Amino acid sequence: MNTINSQTGSTRCPVRGDLSDDGSAFYDGAEWGWQPLWLHRDAVLPVCRQQLRIDASDAQLLSGGFLNQNWRLRCDDHDRVLRVGRAERTVEQVAYEYTLTSAWAAEIDQIVLAERPPGPSIDGHLLTVFPYREGISGAQVPAPRRTVELAPVLAAMHRIALELDLGQRPGFPLLGVGAAPVGNDHRSPVGARWHAVRSAVLDRYGTGPEVLTPATVVDRAVDELTVQLERWHGQGRLDRRAPVHADLNVRNQLYRDHRLVGIIDADDCRVEPLISEVAGLAYADPAVDPAAAWQLYRQAGGPLPDEDQELLLPFARLGCLGELEWFTADDGTATHLALGKLQTLADQLAGGPIRD
Repeated sequence: MNTINSQTGSTRCPVRGDLSDDGSAFYDGAEWGWQPLWLHRDAVLPVCRQQLRIDASDAQLLSGGFLNQNWRLRCDDHDRVLRVGRAERTVEQVAYEYTLTSAWAAEIDQIVLAERPPGPSIDGHLLTVFPYREGISGAQVPAPRRTVELAPVLAAMHRIALELDLGQRPGFPLLGVGAAPVGNDHRSPVGARWHAVRSAVLDRYGTGPEVLTPATVVDRAVDELTVQLERWHGQGRLDRRAPVHADLNVRNQLYRDHRLVGIIDADDCRVEPLISEVAGLAYADPAVDPAAAWQLYRQAGGPLPDEDQELLLPFARLGCLGELEWFTADDGTATHLALGKLQTLADQLAGGPIRD
């Protein structure tokens, strides 16, 4: 499906975020093509008026990420963002996110808090309204500068989270180490996740060296990390756990004049060992010195002991394994991108882990 210029009649290849002519689909890039909109373009403004009592004059799909679908709403008082949540998110999960981000926003100006608790559901997709925060993506800011800006905010988020009486987010694994929940396996979710993904990849792509060579690298990393996690858990070294944002990638950081002005999209928040999020800060980019990032966090009052610095690299590797979530489709089969992702993951685990 090409996009047609209504004035010239010329066609062009679509770019990510383009809408179909009938407003029922959006273009999700060359890898995924056209995907259905959960709330069609023509329905956005009526839903805002009727369900949310928001009188917006225009709505524009935001192309930053599509786990959820987000619309910028043009309003007289201030612009807003309407998040149409993914179907697997429950009312209880989104309420948890709102409680956590409310506590953060009470003390941290950069946190972009929803304007109200989670709202109505449209065809199984919860609607949440946020104020629009002006800023450029962290991807456009040098990594060392991002680290200087983010470290003290992360330290404050962790201190606040430790004081909250919040258990694990509903539907997430008890211990919180690893990626998304897998069945009833609360002891080693990353091992269970890899076992399922490995089987799916072999089913689709076979057992040639192009598959087994990177799979063996991941096998070894998962085995090593499982042993380390079990040992540290037994020693009590992972007891400093609390709700974390869990997705502080560059796209969820907003900047103006190289200053951090917004942290958005806490949709993946959950209880994890705090060190997991600091590892993401320390290994976010090759231009960042992990030891320097750790010192910035600690100097800003980050609530972890000095000896936890040695946990940074293992948890950065564990963070790389979080990408396993995107190797399979909803039915558990390997996607058309899974082999390439496996090879990339093996390269990351064999070299220096860089977490997006």
